[in-house]
Amino acid sequence: MWQDTAGFNFSGADLALDSQLHELTDTGAISLISQLQTTLDLQQQLDIFAMHASRILPITALNLRTAQGHFAAAGSMAGQHQYHTELQLEQHLLGQLSYQSNHPFSSLVQRQLLLLESEWLYALRNALLVNRLQQMALKDPLTGLGNRRFFDDSYSKAIQLAKRHQQPFALLLLDLDNFKQVNDLSGHSTGDQVLLAVADCMRETLRATDSLFRFGGDEFALLLQDQDADHAELIACRLQQKINQHPLLNLHQVGCSIGLAWLAAEQQERDLFHQADEALYQAKTTGKGKVAAERLSVKGLSQPRSGINKVSASLAAAS
Repeated sequence: MWQDTAGFNFSGADLALDSQLHELTDTGAISLISQLQTTLDLQQQLDIFAMHASRILPITALNLRTAQGHFAAAGSMAGQHQYHTELQLEQHLLGQLSYQSNHPFSSLVQRQLLLLESEWLYALRNALLVNRLQQMALKDPLTGLGNRRFFDDSYSKAIQLAKRHQQPFALLLLDLDNFKQVNDLSGHSTGDQVLLAVADCMRETLRATDSLFRFGGDEFALLLQDQDADHAELIACRLQQKINQHPLLNLHQVGCSIGLAWLAAEQQERDLFHQADEALYQAKTTGKGKVAAERLSVKGLSQPRSGINKVSASLAAAS
């Protein structure tokens, strides 16, 4: 339950202290507003606000929940006391703040925090708007998966991270089988439902939703890092199984072909993508509904990866 921040009763001493704190808050508010105007980054704004809130009461943790995600102020740790409040501007809920401190949140402290929050509202609204536009620019509008622009950026960063920490990394490319006939026979509305179903299957298979992408049409990609890369073949076969067993996809006889490739130590981004694309082409041209995987040999030549059919058979037997 959110605590009510209205209807407080103050003694004469409280009112005198409130007046002094009000002046301090007004003085600090100018500094807070000027600092908030330097950034539209939600995390940075939260950190700035937390610093100013700690001048009112030592804060051990501050968390912001919005429709666009959850954020924690830098250095947040559990405290003995909690206080929750909502940030509203013009009757619109911007977010919810959760404070923690080892000191109690008195009525007077709550009022001072409320005054401080009011100085954040417009900057927070602007940051939320910019963040939403940025998210929209990186998302496929139909499925909500990352788009090609987001893939290019994430793919590059993931490879750099894998090389820096010497961790396994795999790229999975997926192409739907028989999708064109869905649009031709049942219309684009049904085709959209099919694409949404595929996206759901991807989310159920790999929980790291920021590693799932749709390039457009019926082409998709997954970035598999660390332990997921070690089990890339199993993940590919599970995804294919989910798609094959989905009622809507089964009804329209839509399946998928998958190409897999693993990152080698000295391999470049474009070479790994080309390798995965070649594996996908192999899967498509050998009868569709296949998972083809390749690794670089010692001489740097792509070679087929064995064991896919065995994994697929074991999954089918278990279902």
